[in-house]
Amino acid sequence: MNDEKDNRVKTVVIVMTAILVLMSMLPVMVSAQSDVKINEIMYNPPGTDADLEWIELYNNDTEAINISGWTIDNNSISDNVMQPRDYVVLARNKTAFEAYYGALPCSVIDVTFVLSNDPGDTIVLCNSTGAEVDNVTYNASWGADGNGKTLERTATGGWAESLADGGTPCKLNSVTTVVPFSPWVPPMIYICNITVDAMTPENVGKNATVGLFTSTEMIDNESYYVVSISKPTDTTKMYVCNDIENKDNLIRRTVTEAPGREIANLTFDPAFVMRDFPLWVGKTWTSTSNVTGIIVNKTGTAIPINSTAVVAGKVTLDVVTVPLGTFRCIVLENNISYDVAGVPITNVRKYWMSTQNNELLSPKSQTYRNGNLVDELELIEAISPTYANESNNNTTINVTTGRFLVITLEGNPTTGYTWEVTEPLDELVLRQIGGIVDVPESDLIGAPSKQIATFEVVGAGNATIKMVYHRPWETEEEPLDTFTLNVTASDV
Repeated sequence: MNDEKDNRVKTVVIVMTAILVLMSMLPVMVSAQSDVKINEIMYNPPGTDADLEWIELYNNDTEAINISGWTIDNNSISDNVMQPRDYVVLARNKTAFEAYYGALPCSVIDVTFVLSNDPGDTIVLCNSTGAEVDNVTYNASWGADGNGKTLERTATGGWAESLADGGTPCKLNSVTTVVPFSPWVPPMIYICNITVDAMTPENVGKNATVGLFTSTEMIDNESYYVVSISKPTDTTKMYVCNDIENKDNLIRRTVTEAPGREIANLTFDPAFVMRDFPLWVGKTWTSTSNVTGIIVNKTGTAIPINSTAVVAGKVTLDVVTVPLGTFRCIVLENNISYDVAGVPITNVRKYWMSTQNNELLSPKSQTYRNGNLVDELELIEAISPTYANESNNNTTINVTTGRFLVITLEGNPTTGYTWEVTEPLDELVLRQIGGIVDVPESDLIGAPSKQIATFEVVGAGNATIKMVYHRPWETEEEPLDTFTLNVTASDV
């Protein structure tokens, strides 16, 4: 999908980059009577072995569904009960299917059918009363035409060629990963191995520290969260914010500095769309911006930049192995094209994004210049913040310096009430990052929310966080609720 964005910055809050948020990893389907859907089709296996044709069904209902006596293209389906979130494979030849795919975690049923290859066919699924439950009219132009791939239902209910050879029978479709928009994610610290550094080869084999929204800085009197990449020889900062109305992550500025000198400083006006939510595999978008600033060349000369930048984004899917492990990821790519001294250049940044234990990981990142790989980082360690909530009221919590503390409290801003830190912090121990961020629990008007405060642990010692839940303009009224947390910070 190609969308032109206005890039207007509406409200600055903590960005989800990724997200970090949390990925919705279930097939997305439109509800129907007994919500069983045709989910995947192998209509033209490679070679001449038509016995490997198969159709996958998926039960998106919350209840078990008995599909005994159902039909697919007027061919009966034998006795089977599909549990919620269950898959069933209808195979033209079960023996051939199992010989090829091996043991799988779902039922495989022999059903007599023939799927047309070219130009395509219509598949109709009916229940035991003969009522139509689902149908798909596919065409060879959609893909999966004899190349070993399948047609998979996508996150938006359409169809696309599978990314996986042989498809994904009895598993999550390879094209259904969806990342929704979220106004907040925990600050994360990543320790990465530098595997490629074309600009500074002596960095290869050493570590880089990536700080994901761990600080804020001001640009034109507005506060931006910072994504920082610190290497032994230089540091890159990206200044990011959210466009709440359009559900976009935006980049306003990128800066690369070495000790005592600036290597690059680019400002984008308006801020360009880094991520256009919701993200799904195959999604694309473009935006334009005016880029100004400088880039320092190899001779140390600062080259002024004043050009129109065209930014193209796209999302793909990959499985990547890094020192921390193997991860299924969406891959977010931003291709930025502009002129430097009249010469067109392209910069491409690719980020691998995954989730583990409900937190965003970035197992890998790459940077290309004019098509050449110039930088690569692979994840070694992910450092999470310490969390607190209502249950920690009037207690003491232990934290580690150099890390982060996140407090999550129940709220409902539609009532006018909001949580606020009311007494100055001991900034030798704690420093608040940004303001209170409100994360609605649903899209319903008046729905409750989580209100989140983030603190950096800057030094060892003791500090107390005092918060009140009040209407800020009611200065003479007692707060509706209070929260107090004693913090003990140490270096280890």
